Amino acid sequence: MTSGKAAGRPRLWEIDALRGCAVLAMIAFHFAWDWAYLRGDGLGPDSRYFSGAIALTFITLLGLSISLDRDRTRARGRSVARRTAWRFALIGGSAVLVTVATRIFLPETFVYFGILHLLALCTLLVGLTAALGSTANALLGVIIVAVGWSGLLAGPAPATVLSVVGWWSPRSTIDWYPLVPWSGFAFLGFAAGRWLYPNGRRRYALPDWGRRTAPLRALGRHALPIYLIHQLLLLPVAWLLTNLMS
Repeated sequence: MTSGKAAGRPRLWEIDALRGCAVLAMIAFHFAWDWAYLRGDGLGPDSRYFSGAIALTFITLLGLSISLDRDRTRARGRSVARRTAWRFALIGGSAVLVTVATRIFLPETFVYFGILHLLALCTLLVGLTAALGSTANALLGVIIVAVGWSGLLAGPAPATVLSVVGWWSPRSTIDWYPLVPWSGFAFLGFAAGRWLYPNGRRRYALPDWGRRTAPLRALGRHALPIYLIHQLLLLPVAWLLTNLMS
């Protein structure tokens, strides 16, 4: 989504606030992960449900935001294709930074297709299917999620490069979100955006809680830079507390 106002249309407070909630949940989860990692314990297997819910929120909001952004980009008389390319480059470049950083500091479990890699690719995929409309994207999303949850892709990938589709990761990694089933939520989010916000405007009435949710909205508007730098702050704090309490 764009900042400020686009063609006279202010940002929708509920979208930024919901993304801000996801940012807070992500920070809490990663702090817990850092704490457990430094103590040598590790989080239990049930933690994947919490991290999965956070990821689902970000992925769905990406699709919804693409729907809104397309309407507003057209309203400004700008190219949707260029806007899509810019979003892909921004998120994809950030994903590369994550890969490089984890390859240096966590070589045994570095991130080669994590949440940012998925979001970057979904930006392109949803951009390609957007013209098909809300119903087609919703059906595509349901099919992808159903295939992912069906167990059809259980087991190792027939080729390492195909593992990003949805088969098991061929190596240990700390962040793994393959296309199936996760990309399905981006298509569903796009469909939801077309239904709930036709032409970039609310279909329904909401109270104006923009001022009340200002802190959350600020987090939501800056989710990507927060994602990139938050571990630089969390790790030292977790390390300090671990040593003080040991």
